[in-house]
Amino acid sequence: MSQTTRRIAGVLFLLFSITVITLIRINPAATAPTRSTQARTAGIMERLLPGVIITQDLTAMKDYMSGVAFIFTHGGRNNNNENTLLLLDANYKTLYKQSFSSAIVKEGDLTSILFEKSIFIGTGNLLHLCLFSNDASRDNSVSLLFNQADSIGALYASPVIENDLAGSVKNKVRQYHGSLMLRTYETDSSQFWLMKIFLYLLATIISCLVFWFDWIRSTLAGIAIIPEWVFVVIAIPAATIFAFITPPLQVPDEGSHFLRSNEIAEFNIFNQVKTGPASIVKLDSTFGHLHFLAGEKTSMAEIKSHFGDKLSSEKRAPTSSPGYTLPYLPQALGVFIGKIFDVSPLGLMYFGRIFNLLISILIMFFAIRIIPQFKWIFLLLALMPKTLFLFGSLSYDSFTISLSFLTIAVFFHYAFDCARNLTLKDLGLIALLVLLLLFCKPPYFILGLLFFFIPRQKFGNLYKYIMISIGVAAFALVIFKAGPAVVSYFSASNSGRPATIAELSASSPDLPLFRPADQVKIIMNDIPAYLSLIVRSGFNYERSYILDSFVGLLGWIDVELPNMLTVSYLVLILLSALVLSGKNVTLGMMKKTLIFMLVVATFIAVETAMYVYATAPGRDRVFGVQGRYFIPMAPLFFMLFYNRYFNPMLNVLFSMRRTEYNKAKVKAKPVIYQEIVENEQLFDKYWYLLLICFCVFTLLYSIYITLIRYYNI
Repeated sequence: MSQTTRRIAGVLFLLFSITVITLIRINPAATAPTRSTQARTAGIMERLLPGVIITQDLTAMKDYMSGVAFIFTHGGRNNNNENTLLLLDANYKTLYKQSFSSAIVKEGDLTSILFEKSIFIGTGNLLHLCLFSNDASRDNSVSLLFNQADSIGALYASPVIENDLAGSVKNKVRQYHGSLMLRTYETDSSQFWLMKIFLYLLATIISCLVFWFDWIRSTLAGIAIIPEWVFVVIAIPAATIFAFITPPLQVPDEGSHFLRSNEIAEFNIFNQVKTGPASIVKLDSTFGHLHFLAGEKTSMAEIKSHFGDKLSSEKRAPTSSPGYTLPYLPQALGVFIGKIFDVSPLGLMYFGRIFNLLISILIMFFAIRIIPQFKWIFLLLALMPKTLFLFGSLSYDSFTISLSFLTIAVFFHYAFDCARNLTLKDLGLIALLVLLLLFCKPPYFILGLLFFFIPRQKFGNLYKYIMISIGVAAFALVIFKAGPAVVSYFSASNSGRPATIAELSASSPDLPLFRPADQVKIIMNDIPAYLSLIVRSGFNYERSYILDSFVGLLGWIDVELPNMLTVSYLVLILLSALVLSGKNVTLGMMKKTLIFMLVVATFIAVETAMYVYATAPGRDRVFGVQGRYFIPMAPLFFMLFYNRYFNPMLNVLFSMRRTEYNKAKVKAKPVIYQEIVENEQLFDKYWYLLLICFCVFTLLYSIYITLIRYYNI
């Protein structure tokens, strides 16, 4: 294609794209609810059965509605009946009607019903949300949960008379106190203009790439894109923004993380009786109304008002915080420095967040720099919204994730990049990293098995390798057995603390709800059945939740990225693993088998930990597992797709010398091929730019939905 033809094509593509984007209607994304009537205690309404229609009246807060979410319960049954959502205006005129199957209903959780297009209601106008079923039975039906304390409008049930739904709604036979537990997604515009702006920008970028293709290609051929510096340039501002726009203590268990960081800053690491400043406990409760309730908002003014609070360390309150110490050192350092400047509890929290993100980013920087081949897999995982959100918090997951990545990078460096034999100093570094992981989160100690990735030749003779391997195995066994005892000894004991209401079984008030010893017995009595249970939990019941919380379920697990963005991010990491490769790294069947075993072992370890410590005996699934628990081992999973087949072909396809290569004689082709693969790497560079743009867009979008989730903007 000539230069003139290419430029004409670029202009025509831009004009066509702008026309199409302008004409199409994009429904506003149902990401941040306008209101929420969720409650921590709920009532259960009668089942949705034929002949009855349940109606919730409410007043529109904005002009348009793009979706609604309800909380159902199906009583443990596998229901597949059909239900219908009906929207009526104040005059009982039908605005929208949509059917949905009970098979999609999430037990005790929000089930979203998104509209095909935004429905105009009009701010301040009355709306009737109606739910009914024509084919349900008592054994095949769902029930709605309702908030018994607060009301957003009348809630009532009506008999269906002669299939006249609108007329039936007027007949309020049974009224309820409170309102349905729901979320509404409302908007001031019928279209999602932020997405349109992004599409306009995307079309412009593609047009420019076509218009200036030759110049861009020759420029890319002469530059190097260094992934670790790309990470730093993107991660520092993004994590810092997350640290400041996420309201105080709105990361899961961040209040406990704050208290533990403060304990370490006070050098009260080993105290048997745990107390903390009452001002920190009060700060946690002040913003507790935001937890899980996505319709709850705060403001910058409310947050700023707490900068004047006094720490008053002498006023103490009993606390319960984690027993770990190592993963809280960055946060504790920030809190300690904040105390030197006598800042408020809120200021201490921000000091802890900033030090946590700086140290985590620094460790991740060296991990990306050291890893020999998988730099862009590391980069994509490190720039996930969930990862940077955790970096900008007080969570100990940030230090654990970055340390895990560094440990993997060091093992791969010794296996593939290091040309010399390993010394005692190298072995000491490996042992230190694995030991640190054990004291962060024990399941990730499994990474120590990457020791067997290192070729035995790098240890000298076979006898020396065998002796070192035996020593490593013995070290692992001793640490695995002694580590928990050491942690238990030095951790603050909660044995004298009375169980809270949440920890007691409703049927047996004196019996704790979570009983680790009983869970271990259940596992040991039937290991195959237990393995089947955790597979069902991870791949059937909780698959979508784990993937969402792996990529970008932010806030207190209530700031959701669109499913399309989550899936796109995962697909992009997978494609990167497939199409990016290097000449110095080869993963044969033996190495991939070891990687697969480590991934499976980690999955089992994480699921088992949550089954033992966070699941009540007798449940048919594992509760409490979140996607963030799998981020430390995620690089190994994507390494399973690594190959050296696609990348060379793609670099030749995108090369400026492709025509020369195709016309070259057979003997000359290998030389040209080698020069293309080693020197140009144009496909790689195009792919790097795509990854950078996608990561930046995803982070900007994540920041946007965090803002609209917590603030009225």
